[in-house]
Amino acid sequence: MKRRTAAALVLFAAVLLTGCKAHTPVPSRIPSGDITIVVWDAKEPHLPGASPYSELASLVTESYAENLGITVELDFKTRQEIEDLLLGNYQGEIPSVVFSTEWPFVGVGTQDLTELVRIDDYLEAAASFWVHDGKLMGIPSYVHWLCAAKRAGSGNSLGETGYLSASPGFLHSALDFGNLGWTAEGICTYVEWVRESYGLCSQPVLDLWEQGGINMMYPVTPHLFKWIRLSETGPDTLMMPMDSPDGVPSFYFTVPGYVIMDCDEQTIEHAVGLAQLLAVNRGRWAARAIGCIPAYMSDIPLFDLESGFTQEERVRLMGGFLDSGACIDDWLEYDKKKQVRLAVTQAIEEYLSGSRDREQFEQSIHHALKSHTNQ
Repeated sequence: MKRRTAAALVLFAAVLLTGCKAHTPVPSRIPSGDITIVVWDAKEPHLPGASPYSELASLVTESYAENLGITVELDFKTRQEIEDLLLGNYQGEIPSVVFSTEWPFVGVGTQDLTELVRIDDYLEAAASFWVHDGKLMGIPSYVHWLCAAKRAGSGNSLGETGYLSASPGFLHSALDFGNLGWTAEGICTYVEWVRESYGLCSQPVLDLWEQGGINMMYPVTPHLFKWIRLSETGPDTLMMPMDSPDGVPSFYFTVPGYVIMDCDEQTIEHAVGLAQLLAVNRGRWAARAIGCIPAYMSDIPLFDLESGFTQEERVRLMGGFLDSGACIDDWLEYDKKKQVRLAVTQAIEEYLSGSRDREQFEQSIHHALKSHTNQ
């Protein structure tokens, strides 16, 4: 832990000293012919004190199109539409530039960007997240995290913890990088640990939090954590790593970014240039609005100065990310996990609410895994 903290402090200091020397990425050549770039992006919930993300993205695309004399069509899609596209389930016109959402994976038809993007411009661990089979498959934007939120001064009673079992992060945070894995045994072990550690939970967790019925909950997204801090009137809620069956508390990290899809040789350089600008723009928005770490190295001081977190919180997040080994799945692995998660969520919620006994629960999990995988 001390080594992680020292590494994070060194990184913050180095970037603060050198960040002003970096520049925002721009394409190197003016296009020689008519070019149209179609962008699929995703809107963000509006948060008090933050500029609406959609307005910022529109300004970036409009300025880029005007400066280069090209056409850029910016479409805001739902996260489900983007997921369908990247899983190969979309039948329409394929866009050129696509935002990955907070649950990134190497999608069907995404392009290798190894020779087109300067990887040294980005936080090493963020760029490494997007390297799959030795190829850079996306442009990192920011580091998205999941944590446990704990009321300040509430003590250490685990029995006062609520868990958002329907959240994708409930299983991903426990199974992606630990020793359990996405197996029937791994899922049963984890859920049984949750029940033994925190007890049953039959009421909506956010209602319990607002009513003071619980003092800690997980997994909490940056958006939810921001809402908690904006709405509370007492001491600040603490950002904590999440407990786990192996006894090693940790945060969970992904690195949302932008991928390149349908592009010819004439278009791809300019699509990449626009994707880089959008990635930087979203990373800056995420640092200011929801306290995420920008992936673009020269923008890390924004996280230090404008995230609203204390130095201890910033170092804890940065150190946790640098030590996480977070990496991206391909679409096959992502889809497999998604199908498992959808198949077992109801059984998990019923067991954790007390409406199923252990034998019924384990039978349900094993049946679901056999129906959706080869396990």
